[in-house]
Amino acid sequence: MFNEIPPRPAPASYRITIIGFSIFCASFLGGLILDWFLWSGPMSLNRKIITGEYIVGATLSAAFLLTAKSTTPENNQKRLWAMFLAAMLVQFFLDVHQ
Repeated sequence: MFNEIPPRPAPASYRITIIGFSIFCASFLGGLILDWFLWSGPMSLNRKIITGEYIVGATLSAAFLLTAKSTTPENNQKRLWAMFLAAMLVQFFLDVHQ
């Protein structure tokens, strides 16, 4: 009887956040895979920081993507902005370090 009732689609605010977390997760995983293929020889400090950013960013965005429907839209928006700002701060640190 209940097998015929489809699940409700996520509200628009959740869909936008889910798309944002998906883009972050795909970009971090893509960067990590690209970094792995281009890895030659010992890694400099900058490459180690970038690789760490990819790993942490992919893990956090995947965790946030899995829990996006169970939290409020405001918390999802805060998480999305926190990930964006953290990635920008790491890039700023790398630019200053060079």
